[in-house]
Amino acid sequence: MPNQPVYQVIDEAVRRPPPFARESGLPIMVFTGDRVAAGEAAGTAERFRGRTPYAEIDAGGFPDVPAIVERLAGLQGMLATWVRGTMLPPPRFPLTQFVLWAWGRRGIEIPGAGTPPNPVAKRHAFRQWLADWRRERSRTGRVRRAMADYVGRAMTTWIPLSGLAAYGLQSFVDGLTLLLWGASVAVAFVVGLVHAVLLIRGPIFYRWFRRAPFLRRGRGESVIEYAVRVSEAAPEDVERLMVAALLEDLRQAYQRRIIPWPGWGRDTYPVMRLTDADPATAGRRFMELVHDIRTGTGQRGPILLVAATTVPPQAIPVKPVQGREADLVALHRGWRDRIRRTGPSPYLLVEVGPGERPATDDGAGRRLPVRPLAYWLTVVALLALPLSGAVFATAGCGAELTRVADQCVGIGPLDKMAPHPMVLPVVRRIEEQNAQIPFGAKIFTIAYLGPLTTQPGARFKDGQMTAVAGELVGIGAYQASYNRSKSDWKMKVVFANTGQDFASARLAAESVAERAEGDPTLTAAVGFAWSREEVRQAVDVLTKANLPMVSTVSTVGQIAGAAGDRSAYLFRLAVVDDLQIAATVHWLETLGTARGAGLKPRVAVVWQRQRGELYSADLKELFLRKYTGTGSEHPFEDDASLGAAMEEACASGAKVVYYTGRADFLSSLKRAWGASCERRRVRLLASDDLTGAIANDVASNRAGHDTSMSFVSLTDVRDATLNQGQKTLRQWAGGSLVYSAAHAAFGYDAAQAVGIAVDAYRTQSGAGNIRAGVHYNLRGLRFDGATGTVSFSGHVTDHDAQGREVWLMTVEAGEPVRAGWVCRPTASDAACTTPPR
Repeated sequence: MPNQPVYQVIDEAVRRPPPFARESGLPIMVFTGDRVAAGEAAGTAERFRGRTPYAEIDAGGFPDVPAIVERLAGLQGMLATWVRGTMLPPPRFPLTQFVLWAWGRRGIEIPGAGTPPNPVAKRHAFRQWLADWRRERSRTGRVRRAMADYVGRAMTTWIPLSGLAAYGLQSFVDGLTLLLWGASVAVAFVVGLVHAVLLIRGPIFYRWFRRAPFLRRGRGESVIEYAVRVSEAAPEDVERLMVAALLEDLRQAYQRRIIPWPGWGRDTYPVMRLTDADPATAGRRFMELVHDIRTGTGQRGPILLVAATTVPPQAIPVKPVQGREADLVALHRGWRDRIRRTGPSPYLLVEVGPGERPATDDGAGRRLPVRPLAYWLTVVALLALPLSGAVFATAGCGAELTRVADQCVGIGPLDKMAPHPMVLPVVRRIEEQNAQIPFGAKIFTIAYLGPLTTQPGARFKDGQMTAVAGELVGIGAYQASYNRSKSDWKMKVVFANTGQDFASARLAAESVAERAEGDPTLTAAVGFAWSREEVRQAVDVLTKANLPMVSTVSTVGQIAGAAGDRSAYLFRLAVVDDLQIAATVHWLETLGTARGAGLKPRVAVVWQRQRGELYSADLKELFLRKYTGTGSEHPFEDDASLGAAMEEACASGAKVVYYTGRADFLSSLKRAWGASCERRRVRLLASDDLTGAIANDVASNRAGHDTSMSFVSLTDVRDATLNQGQKTLRQWAGGSLVYSAAHAAFGYDAAQAVGIAVDAYRTQSGAGNIRAGVHYNLRGLRFDGATGTVSFSGHVTDHDAQGREVWLMTVEAGEPVRAGWVCRPTASDAACTTPPR
């Protein structure tokens, strides 16, 4: 930096303190003495014109103070010109320009108004002049840029606020995130535009005149009336108002507001140079007004005045506050306000003499504009992040869901999830029930974890989707029944999509666990219908999150955890595989499945080999281990290999083909049996996964269906024996929904188990965490549900339902489903009896 003291002082003065430090005061720097030397010293200020707003005024070249103010802050004002080095828009002077406009109307003749002008006609003329003035200004580039600047300032406030509001409202309006984000952006733009208009020329703009130190706008006085009064006021009063408005505009330009404002980013104060500010000049009058206003009102509008004069100014001594006794209260308050603003005189008088001055480099002392850059980075972040969030939330799967295999998995909005057409009507009805929960009600939330979608173009998935629809019908029916009660507690249901075949069950469970961290009402998760490795991982995730789980029809022991390390949070409704096999083996060995098959027939097991699939292989292994008759195994992987496996099984001499695969292949299974097994009189026996699909197939065409097989069922699917729970869910579903009635019963009981545990928690004095209370009350819970009597084990970790029924059923083409036996298997006995008629 040059060692010239003038340059150094100006350089220090124009630099703003750090963003959160107190603003520094700025002097009126007056160089006196030798005219040439004083002019050269003041001329140093010109070196800063590339770093900060800069104005140079020949004090003797202007007729009056309004002319100087017009040159400084008018529409083409020198301080209102953009300076490249500042990287920010120039200061705006709306208050000053309004006073200049009102004063400029002084003395204009109003046709037809008379002499003196009629007040009403004068106000009407001023109203028209103001409208014309605004209209003419709106066509100028600078005003348009100023309006755009104000709109940008407003947007940096309202776009982030609307984004935060949309983000927060998602927890109250599940499934409407797309609408929320779209509405939030629209609201932000509308409110931002209104805010910008208020900043430019609305109440926010005009309110300063109500507290102006001179010619204060009166209470109830309109803008037009005030403009008329300004035009009629004494020139000395208007000059004071004009300079005060100029300083106020500068203060607002450098103000550090809570909302993003260029005042945060400006790193240098404006500089004004007055040449030849000798007595009796307009420049001298302007300088003295700035001094008097700063001293008398405490106005600290940030501008560095650098003046040269041969005659130093004299500071006006501060007069004491004085007045009548009757006005003592007002006098004391005025004195208190003045003493609060008391400070040193703004004048900094410097006497200079002739002599050589070191030359200065225009670029010397410049710094990296860190502050403006930081401001623009903040503005970009405040605009870009919410808008990016809106795009991210509304494009693809949005912010809450994850795209896997062209499906949106996890907990999130239904419009993004796009449930399967068979599932969509049910989830919509449940969402309607969620929306009907009264505001202020005490809520407990259950999360359904299951496949709500399939991959694009997927085949053979109708069975899976009708099963999911069934579970959701049961949950929705119980929710409707529970929420109709007079209790102030209500049940809410959210959906965690695992994707087709539960392939993303772990991801869905992680989203449930994440939701549970921030939502204390999330009480339990239900579903977990398939026995797959991904479901076992999901159980592990939610076990670590201490979230109770009620599984509908998962039956493999591994789902609950390996022996000795079972999940203490998983409660299973269905009969597990080893007990199912005990009943199945007893049927084949002792009871007989059909005429001609005999006891202990040769059995060929057709099982589904697939990565992650546990159910089919587990049944196959348990069966071949426990069956004392002759057995063989025949794996398949897809529709084509199923036909080959069936042909091989039937050609092996087997009397019974035991199918342990999924219901997705029911149509292919019947076709393969008819092609390879029917003529050999081989009986088809299916595991419990086909129950819902078989029941739906029969119900859809009772006299004309072509299904002939025996099958294992976890519940009674005959229409003649409906209990109260099944009647409730069927009434809720009506006749329009396509769903599996067998799965609906399990979904109903899963929701009912949680509801009963919540009711027990509510009655316990001193109960704390609802999740812990529900977990505690699920242990040993016993109730009559849609699937029969449910009795969870009270064991510390093993919470499988006890004494559950296994139904051994048969159906012939064109005939209804018949129940052969009902068993309540234990580790030592199949316990089969004749079913009720």
